[in-house]
Amino acid sequence: MRIEELADSYEKATEEFLAAVEKVNASDLDKAPEGEWSARQIIHHQAHADAYCLTRIIQVVSEPGTAVRSFSESALVASDVLAYSTTPIDSSIALLKAVRSEALRIIRAAKDSDLSRSCQHSELGEFTLEAMIIRFTEHPAGHARQLLETIAQ
Repeated sequence: MRIEELADSYEKATEEFLAAVEKVNASDLDKAPEGEWSARQIIHHQAHADAYCLTRIIQVVSEPGTAVRSFSESALVASDVLAYSTTPIDSSIALLKAVRSEALRIIRAAKDSDLSRSCQHSELGEFTLEAMIIRFTEHPAGHARQLLETIAQ
């Protein structure tokens, strides 16, 4: 796939997630199917995951071959300090917009030849810039669907 197509898909996924967030009313924020995350938790998770993703993109384009470690989604959502269940969502929405905007700027600055740059992921092994962009595009798209399903219940 070409960098322009990947960038366009990444941008579209951001817009899709933010459009889903716009549909979440204050009364929907803490709704959650049994054993699932609430809309509030999904929004905080996506923002923090995107912060991790931005640092990985920066790392792979500036220091190819370096190691990155996996992070635990369940540890993030369970953290009392991060307080995903009670913290207002405004700062997470601002964070998400900022980090995805910067990641998109970097992606658009890259060339097709940069897509093969890679790092070593603690669980996935070799992780190319192309694979990162695809994964970081699918992630918010999946959570956008999850948000809509959560508030529909």
